[in-house]
Amino acid sequence: MNRLLLLFALCAYLGFTPRTAQGQGHIRGSNLMEYQLGNIPEQKPAYQSSLYDMLDLSYRYKSFGLDTRIEQYYPSFGEDISYTRVSQFKFSYRSDILDVELGNVYASFGRGLLMRTYEIPGSIWETRGYRVRYGFYKDLLGGAVKLKYKNAELKLIRGEVLDVTLPPTIADDVNRRPDLIEGVQASYRMGQQNLGLIYMRHHTESQSNPDADPAKYLSIYYDGMVLDKVSIYGEMAKKVGDGTDMTDFSESSAYAGYLGINFYLGNFGVSLEYKNYHNFSLGTGINDPPTLVKEQSYRLLNRSTHIPILTDESGYQLEIYYTQENGNIWTFNTSRAENQISPDDEPVFQEYFGEYQFSVGDQLSSKIFVDYAIDPFDNEDHRYAAGTNLDLAHEKMASTLEFEWQYIERLNDQFSNLYLAYTLAKPSKYSASLLIEWTADPIQLASDSDPFNYYPAFVGSYRPNAKNILTLFAGKRRGGPACNSGVCYNVLDFEGIELRLNTRF
Repeated sequence: MNRLLLLFALCAYLGFTPRTAQGQGHIRGSNLMEYQLGNIPEQKPAYQSSLYDMLDLSYRYKSFGLDTRIEQYYPSFGEDISYTRVSQFKFSYRSDILDVELGNVYASFGRGLLMRTYEIPGSIWETRGYRVRYGFYKDLLGGAVKLKYKNAELKLIRGEVLDVTLPPTIADDVNRRPDLIEGVQASYRMGQQNLGLIYMRHHTESQSNPDADPAKYLSIYYDGMVLDKVSIYGEMAKKVGDGTDMTDFSESSAYAGYLGINFYLGNFGVSLEYKNYHNFSLGTGINDPPTLVKEQSYRLLNRSTHIPILTDESGYQLEIYYTQENGNIWTFNTSRAENQISPDDEPVFQEYFGEYQFSVGDQLSSKIFVDYAIDPFDNEDHRYAAGTNLDLAHEKMASTLEFEWQYIERLNDQFSNLYLAYTLAKPSKYSASLLIEWTADPIQLASDSDPFNYYPAFVGSYRPNAKNILTLFAGKRRGGPACNSGVCYNVLDFEGIELRLNTRF
């Protein structure tokens, strides 16, 4: 604990004190510290504490760079799950023709049909089974090299992908990086047209067992503009060397296809996407192809996001938007996903979403939405939602009112969810929010006799300067699925106090 307090004091000093680079190199960093006092509702003890800290340091000298991440976790309820560790370290070199990264790197092939790594900034991962908190990211331990010459580009990647579902305190005999990938991506650009080819080998054993027979994949993609108004990206990936040829798309073959078309003309725009994924869930989830489901900023809709099933899913997403001359925006979105679990079980997900953004004078702006979905994967025969956000500017302050309603028919149950929040803020300085969520979902009730469950909370933030922000949560928070940057994960319910400090230096 003393080491964490010393680290916090150092970061606070660096964050509140102006610094200038000395010599030819410079150091930058950021720190995230979060203290919790509380627990999952209905679990005992009701109040247990934990302290988590993530420190990122970056050093740059001309074309060279060094990056490291140190994570620490100290709970009051188990010394066996506390840790202090260097979780990431990276060496990098960048020039006009050559980029090199060695260590813990973030790299992807194409649009993620074969492999994608990611980080969700500011997110802390915790599961009900392990109750260990750590940063939510999926990196690759190895190396990535990119060569650029005129219109040609070559990317080489080799490394072991992190299984983010396993905490850093897992037993030594459990491998957190069971997937080794090695591959090459070559592309050539002709004007506004870019054509590429990807080859990847995937070992399901660790790097220490290179004799394991790897799976082999081949992908071809196109990325370009047509008639200056239409952009197209298409990619087709397929498993090869498994007894099927490149033209075999039968039930036994493994493939993934994606096509995205964007068109705009003045104030009008259209986006159309198509997907077809079959037997393409790779390893522990090393690939993350486009979901083709609208990622919502509205709380209730974000929690109800459909997650693709890569073993067999095809479908589309269509979005149309129109901007009026006065700046008001109309948006319509629909998505569909078809699955074939068995010949007698072929569920279909369908969603329709509409939104209108408008302003009234210089003081009031608003968004109004409606949504309807059929989601057989959650046994929801019908799901309706509507809501609004109102932003009102005062002389020196600003306030926001959010209201969302959702009605769900699930099997023999019919119930509603409500969300209401009010925020008063002085921009770039502080904010205070009162929010409450109410649900009659039988899954969320503490006991069968309860008619509903509710989640009241206060959220406040204070920014003393541009490099520091302090955030306080007090109350009860509803968990469930959350989606960010195309990545969906589960958030635990929480009741208590949570204090977070973000620092940059």
